[in-house]
Amino acid sequence: DCHDELQANGARYRRSRDHLLRSLPESGFARLSPAEGAFYLFADIGERSNDSVAFCTRMLTEAGVAVTPGVDFDHDRGNRFVRFSYCGPEADVREAAGRLKMWR
Repeated sequence: DCHDELQANGARYRRSRDHLLRSLPESGFARLSPAEGAFYLFADIGERSNDSVAFCTRMLTEAGVAVTPGVDFDHDRGNRFVRFSYCGPEADVREAAGRLKMWR
């Protein structure tokens, strides 16, 4: 009974994902994992930091954008990755992308 709602959510996720795929490289996050069915993008920050926890803390403090450190998902190499979720409200995803462009 929720097919319309499901389709609307899927479309919203696609729009947010596509927006991040376009805007994140402009903000210095050029190395992104393929976005194939998940609700997040994994970004390689190795050229900017080798400490994803500190990088995420700095991003939150300075840009007001919360992302998840890669060490939460990969204990061996996660220190050089962060995870961007795009399952929140579209307006929030777009605002975060704009803040990252200014933060760069």
